[in-house]
Amino acid sequence: MAEKDLIDRGTACRPAPAVSVVSAPSSSGTPVASGTPVASGTPVASGTPVASGTAVTVAFEGAAGEPWWIPGVVGGSASGEPGWAAFAREAVASAPRDVVVADRAYPGLSGFGPVVAPFVEAATRRLRDALAEDGPAVDGSAGGRATDGPAADGSSAVLADFRRQLTRRLSRIAGRTLVTELHEARRLGRLRGEGPEERFRDFVRRTARRDGLALLVTGYPVLARLLATACLNAGDAFAEMAARLAADRHLLAPSGVLGDRAGSPEGGLGGNAGPGALIGVEAGAGDSHRGGRSVMLLRFADGARLVYKPRPLAAHRHFNTLAEWFGSLPGAPELRVLRVLDRGDYGWAEFVEERPCATAAETRQFYRRQGALLALLHTLDGTDLHHENLIACGPHPVLVDVETLFHPPLGPARSTDPAARALHDSVHRVGLLPQLLVGDTTALDMSAIGGGRAASSPIETADWAEAGTDRMRLVRRAGRFTESANRPRLGGVAAAPSAYTDALCGGFRAGYTAISDHRAELLDDHGLLRLFARDEVRVVPRPTWTYTTLLDESTHPDLMRDATERHQVLSLLRTPLLGVPALPGVEDEEVAELWCGDVPVFGTRPGSTEVWSGTGRTVPGAAPDRPSYDTALDRAAHDPAAGEAVGPTGLARVEAKVRAMDTVDRQDQERIIRAAMVSTSPEPPHLAGPGGRSRSAATAPEPEQLLSAARSVGDQLVSLAYRHESRTNWIGLELLGERYWRLTPMAADLAGGYTGPALFLAQLAALTGASRYAEAAREALAPVPGLLDALHGRADELGSLGSGAFAGLGGIAYALTEVGTLLGDREVLDLAGPAVRLSCAASAAEDGYGVRGGAAGGLVSLLAVHRATGRPEAWRGAERCAERIAAAPLPDSGGFADGAAGIGWALLRFAAAGGDARHRSAGLEALRRATAGAAHVTTAGTPDGATAGASDGATAGTTREAASGAVAAPAWCGGVAGIALAVADSPDALADPELSRWLAARSGELAGIGPLADDSLCHGESGLLELLGHGALPAARPAWMRRAGTLLASADRAGPQCGTPGRVPHPGLLTGLSGIGHGLLRAGFPDRIGSALLLRSSRLP
Repeated sequence: MAEKDLIDRGTACRPAPAVSVVSAPSSSGTPVASGTPVASGTPVASGTPVASGTAVTVAFEGAAGEPWWIPGVVGGSASGEPGWAAFAREAVASAPRDVVVADRAYPGLSGFGPVVAPFVEAATRRLRDALAEDGPAVDGSAGGRATDGPAADGSSAVLADFRRQLTRRLSRIAGRTLVTELHEARRLGRLRGEGPEERFRDFVRRTARRDGLALLVTGYPVLARLLATACLNAGDAFAEMAARLAADRHLLAPSGVLGDRAGSPEGGLGGNAGPGALIGVEAGAGDSHRGGRSVMLLRFADGARLVYKPRPLAAHRHFNTLAEWFGSLPGAPELRVLRVLDRGDYGWAEFVEERPCATAAETRQFYRRQGALLALLHTLDGTDLHHENLIACGPHPVLVDVETLFHPPLGPARSTDPAARALHDSVHRVGLLPQLLVGDTTALDMSAIGGGRAASSPIETADWAEAGTDRMRLVRRAGRFTESANRPRLGGVAAAPSAYTDALCGGFRAGYTAISDHRAELLDDHGLLRLFARDEVRVVPRPTWTYTTLLDESTHPDLMRDATERHQVLSLLRTPLLGVPALPGVEDEEVAELWCGDVPVFGTRPGSTEVWSGTGRTVPGAAPDRPSYDTALDRAAHDPAAGEAVGPTGLARVEAKVRAMDTVDRQDQERIIRAAMVSTSPEPPHLAGPGGRSRSAATAPEPEQLLSAARSVGDQLVSLAYRHESRTNWIGLELLGERYWRLTPMAADLAGGYTGPALFLAQLAALTGASRYAEAAREALAPVPGLLDALHGRADELGSLGSGAFAGLGGIAYALTEVGTLLGDREVLDLAGPAVRLSCAASAAEDGYGVRGGAAGGLVSLLAVHRATGRPEAWRGAERCAERIAAAPLPDSGGFADGAAGIGWALLRFAAAGGDARHRSAGLEALRRATAGAAHVTTAGTPDGATAGASDGATAGTTREAASGAVAAPAWCGGVAGIALAVADSPDALADPELSRWLAARSGELAGIGPLADDSLCHGESGLLELLGHGALPAARPAWMRRAGTLLASADRAGPQCGTPGRVPHPGLLTGLSGIGHGLLRAGFPDRIGSALLLRSSRLP
C-alpha cells in the first residue's frame, strides 16, 4: 500500500450538504460583493496569516474546480471528499453568525474555546445520536436505575465532560495558528477595543462566527483536518466505550473491578447488578492510540469508579495469576494486584486510590514488596514502568499497567559496549529504579521508585505569555510535574526512597530466590509463563515524548496550509535527528498514526515475533528471518538451548533468563539496584569532612601490604567488569552538573570513565606483572580509536567536551600515554597522538579554564604527554592553553578542580617547563587569590565557624563548590586540601614567603583532622594522603604514615569506601575504586607510580 494511502486512509466520502457561508459586513461597514470566493486551497500567500474578520463570501466548492480541502491531503489529490472535510463543513455551517465573548480573564488557551466550539458541538451531536441509537445509560439515575439514554438537549454531565475535554484538546491543536492570526489582525488594526483584553475578545468574536471560521478553515486546511479528525476520533471512542459499558454492566460487580462498593445499597449493586448511572468521564488519562482511544476514568452516581482500557487485558489477567503464585512461594511477600475484567479487545480495571501507610513498619513493607515486584518484572522482561504506572496503597505498591512485559531488546542490546548491554538486560531496564533526565539546571526522575515528586522538567515546553490579550505569545518554559501517587506517605510526608534501599534489596533478594528455587513451575510445558504466549503486549520503539513533542510542534501555522509540508516534518522520524527506533521498519506506521493525532503504538505476542501497529497492520521488516509462532513455542519447550536457538521471541528470552538465574546474577542485580538508588540520596556529591569513622591504632604500613590491598581492589574491579569480544567496560555512576548521580555505562573521561580503571590497572600490572590486570586495561581502551575517529573534524562537539584533565580530552591523552608506557604497548601509546591533536582543537573552542574540564587541565595534560613522549604538538598546544588562561579573569572559586588554585598551579607548572615571567606572575596571583579565601581548619576537619558538609558552604571566601556543599576543608576538589596541594607542588609558590607560611599552617591543621567519610581521591582519605605525602611537606610525614595505616586497616576491615552517597562501589578514578587503588599504590610506591591528581608520569624500573 502506498504511503499516502496509509496516511489518508479512512477519509472516504461522508454525505454532507453543500455549505455556502455568506459573510457579515466587514468592520468598516463596507460589504464585499456576494459571490466572490476565496481561492480555495491557497486563500493567501504562503506564510501570510489570513486577515481575521475579513468580510467575504466563502464557497466551499472552491475556485477553478479545486476543492478547498485538497491542500489538506498529502500529495494534494484524493478520489473524493474526505470524511474530515465533510465534518469541517458541517461544523462551519453550524457556527453562529455572531458570537458574544464573556468579559473575563482567559488563562492559557481557554480564550479560544468559542472558536473551536462549532467543532465541539458537531462532535457532541454525533455522539448524542450514537448514544441514543445504542441506548446505554450515561446520565442521571432514578431510584438507582440508570436512564435509557442521554438528555434530549445534550446537557448531561457526561456530555459536558466530553465537551470540556474536547475543547481543551482542540484549543491546543489550533492555538499556534490562532495566535498567529491574532497578531496579524492587531498589526493590520482590525481589532476593536481600548485595552489588550478587549481586543483579544474582539478577535475571538470575529474568528468564532461563521464567516471568520470559514476563512480559518479554508485558509488552513491542515488545521481543519486535525480538528475534524480529533472530533471524529473522540466521538467514536466515547461512543464505543459507552456501548461496551452498557453491554458489560452485569459483569462488573462479580468481577471485583468495582472494588468494595460492589453490593452497596447506594447503587443497587446486589448480586450481578451493575453500578449506578454514569455521571462523569475523564478521557485522556493515558496517551491516545488507535484512532483517539485512550484510558478513561468513569464515575457513577453511587460513588463507584472504574477504569476503561481500550486494549486487551489478557496479559494483565495472566500477570495477576502469576503474582498470586509468586506470593504463595516461601519467603516471597504477597503482592496486591489490580483487579481486571478482560473482554478481549478491551477491558475494565478497578480504580485504586492512593492510601498512606499507617506506621513506619508499613513503609518498610511497601519497599520490600516493591523489591519483590522488581524481581518479578525483571524476570518477565518488563520495561517502561514509570511513576504513573504504580499506586502506593498503604503498604502495597499496586501496578496498574503491565502492557510492556516480554519486551523485545532495545537499541543498547545491540551495542558493542558490554556494559551498555549488561545495563539494558538488568533490573534497570524495568523502569522502577531511578533514572534521571538531566538538563542544564534541573533533573527529573520519571521512575516508579524515585519519581513522582512535584518538579520542573529539564525539557522546555510551549506555554503562553499574556494569555487573553492581543499580546499573547508563545514562550518556552520548563514544564511542571505535579506530585504523583507512586510514593508511600507516612504522616502526610512522602517517603525518601534512599532510606529504604536495604528493604528494597531484601525484597528483591527474596523474590529472585523464590523464583529461581521454583523455576520448574514456570518452565514446564504447561507452566505459568506459557499463559502469556498468545497475549498482546506492547512494543515501545521510541520514548513517548518523541511522539508527543512531534505532535505538538507540528501544529506550527506554517505547516497548517499544506499537508505535504507537515508530512515532511513528521518524516523526520526516518532520520537520525529524532533517534533510531529500537525496531526497524516502523517509521511508515509511525507517521500514519501521527496523522491520526495518535501516539503510535505497536504490539506483539510473547510467543511470536510478528509486530503490528495501532492500525492492526503487520510492520514489515520489524522481525526479519525469525521463527514462526508454532516453531518458536515448540523449540522453546523442548530444546535445552532454547535461549540461544529461539532468542527472537519474548517468551524464549524470558525462559532462557529463568534458566540462567543464579546467585552471581542476583548479586550483580543487587549491586545495580544499590547504585541506581544513589540518585535519590539527599547527600551532597562532595561530602568531605569527618565521617564518623574511628581512628585505628595503625602502624606505618609496609609497601607490600599496600600492594596487597591494591591487588584486592584490582581484583574487585576485574570482577565488576563486563566483557564482550575483547572489550571491557563497567557500569558506573556519572556525576552530572556536580549535583546529580546517574547510573550509566562508563564513558571515556578520566574522572569517572573507563580510562580511570585502565590507568590504575596498568599501574598495578606494572608493579605485579599480573597479565589479568594488563589485559583488562587494554580491553578497557578498545573503543578509544573509534571515539577519536568519530571526533575528528567535529569542532562543535570538541568545544563542549573540552581539553580538561578529568572531564575532557586532555585527561584521555594523559591516560593513553601512561597506560601505553606502563604496559610497553606501542599501539596504545600511538593513540595519544590524535588525542593530543583533538585536545588542542577542543581547547581553542572551549569556554572553561579549570583543571577538571577546562584549559588548565588541558595545559598540564599536554605538558605530561610532551615530557613522556617529546611530541612537539603537545608543547604547542600547551603554549596556546597557557596564553588563554593567563589572559582570562580568575574564577570566584578557589578550589583545585575548578578554581583559581588549579589554574595557578597549571600556570606555574608551565612556567617551570619553559614558560616566562608572565605565566609565573599570573600563577602566583591565582594562588594568592585562592589561599586568601581559604579557611582555617579545626581538628574536627571543618573550616572555622562552619559545619562539615554544610549546604550553605559558610566559609571565608565562599565558592561555587561551597554553594553546593562541596568546600569542606579536607577535599582535593574544592577545599583547603586541594589548594594546599597546588601550593606544595609549585616550587615558585614555595619560594613565596606568604604562600609558604599559609601552606605550613594549613598542612599542620589538615594533618590532625579525624578520619574522613570516605577513601576517595576527590574528597576522601586518598586525596588528603596525596597532600600529606608530598615531598615538600616533610613535617607531615608522621601524619601521612598514620593515615596510610588507617586507610589500610579500614580497607581490610570494611573494604574500600567510595566517595559516593552511601559509599556505593563505583569503578571510577576520582570518587571510586580505581582512585582508592591508585592511592594505595601511591602510598606504597610514590617514586614509581605517578600522581593522577597532579598528572605526573610513572617511572619504570
